[in-house]
Amino acid sequence: MQGKYGVYPAGNLFLFPWLKPKGQALGAGKAWNTLAPTSATQSKPVSPIPGSTLPPDEYFCQVMLQATSNMFIGFGVDIPFNALEAQIGLYTNVDTLADGKPVGIDWASSNLNTPWFGGSRAIPADDTCGGAAWRKLIVDGLNQAASPAC
Repeated sequence: MQGKYGVYPAGNLFLFPWLKPKGQALGAGKAWNTLAPTSATQSKPVSPIPGSTLPPDEYFCQVMLQATSNMFIGFGVDIPFNALEAQIGLYTNVDTLADGKPVGIDWASSNLNTPWFGGSRAIPADDTCGGAAWRKLIVDGLNQAASPAC
């Protein structure tokens, strides 16, 4: 995949922050230590995704990377969801990542997932279109990203 900053081979996990209203209230001019990949191995400092009209995952692909969004699978990571939300099936709470902190994963994307998952906006929890394998791969990638550096 060719984007603004370089070439990204299949299998990359891009984790990029979205500056939500609470973060904006803390200071939009604050340095949020955010990096955009410039290749599979290099990054450059950038600002987090601002509150925008595009969904955050689509904004990242189209505006930040300037890459074709249909080549990406989208999901969101945030604080854990409440028990009712977690029962719906679109969300999963991971009790502890490698850094010892819990996260909530929103498996849906407004526009990125439909070509990958038979028209569904969400990554399926079962084996439909490889959904369960994708979910496991994503949780494994989040665990690896949360691991402290040596």
